[in-house]
Amino acid sequence: MIKNYFEEDRSNFLDETEKLFRQNKLQEIFDLAQKRLKYLPADGDAHVVACNALLCLGRVEESREVLIRVGDIISGLSLVYDRMGDIYRKNGYHQDAAVCYEKFISMRPGAEEARRGIEKMILLEQEDKPVNEVAMMHDENIPNPKLFTVTLAELYIKQGHLQIAAEILKEIISKEPQNGQAAAMLNSLNTKLSAKASTEVKSTESEKVIKTLSSWLKNIDRLKMNAAEK
Repeated sequence: MIKNYFEEDRSNFLDETEKLFRQNKLQEIFDLAQKRLKYLPADGDAHVVACNALLCLGRVEESREVLIRVGDIISGLSLVYDRMGDIYRKNGYHQDAAVCYEKFISMRPGAEEARRGIEKMILLEQEDKPVNEVAMMHDENIPNPKLFTVTLAELYIKQGHLQIAAEILKEIISKEPQNGQAAAMLNSLNTKLSAKASTEVKSTESEKVIKTLSSWLKNIDRLKMNAAEK
């Protein structure tokens, strides 16, 4: 019900501004947008309409000031992700925390803010409850695959859980075939997994050879001892 009311209210606002634009009533458009922003300060439509009206009125500097205020609003809202990331991490929901921190970093790319977000991502690595392959399949605290991100895959790679990271990347690519970053990371990861598997096979073969040689040497020693006794 609330959603329907909001959509209807938004539609009425846009219809009214379009009508005023056709009549070239720019100041009225700006006033209408300002009125809407008084009760919906984060409304994107109203900000765009206000900036457009100011620009058409030749008040370019004022339109820039509006955009600065929008940036401040977005910056403030980004703290929701930062704080929720902390809450998720403290409660053991590491993947949800990773998603929140990634959102926070993307919304506040400034050096200090990004550094703080990255430091918190690193903290996830150092938690004393790393998630393993079994948890990946059975832990009810693991979020829905729709929350999988490249940053989350990177986190698992750093923790040494390469197979989990590969599964996350496959899921991302299945939903976003155009995601070049995920594809490149998966290719690199598959190369590492293949190399690891090859190394494990060679290691197993080497162990077999060493055991065989050891057995031969023991037999030779026995033959020498028997020959000496005779």
